[in-house]
Amino acid sequence: ERLRSLFMEEFHSFLEESIPTERCTFNYRDPQHDPDGKYTIDCRINSRKRPLFLFGIPNDDKCRDVTITCLQFEKLAVPFISAAIFEDQVEINRKVLARFTDVCERQFPTLQSAKERFAKYLASLPE
Repeated sequence: ERLRSLFMEEFHSFLEESIPTERCTFNYRDPQHDPDGKYTIDCRINSRKRPLFLFGIPNDDKCRDVTITCLQFEKLAVPFISAAIFEDQVEINRKVLARFTDVCERQFPTLQSAKERFAKYLASLPE
């Protein structure tokens, strides 16, 4: 559990260093579509027509939860772009990952990979 918490701390630190504070909302809950806060987004990055919902994924359980969250927002017709940064994607169960891949638009297999490519990815997104 200690390692899991370190990954999420590193995930937050990376985003705080990479994105202006006014564009990020951590632990975002959509008050209109999810007033009970059942479907939390790790980081909502705004300033676009469709906000980016970014998730940090340390394990199978979180991967399943994020799959459900993305499906729920799709079902509610909420416009968004989804992306995920894994602690280590090869550690995720193949079936869990296959289901997740169906709903997530962009994945970074490790935090290091995100550090190398995330800025370019953000720049490529439509305004």
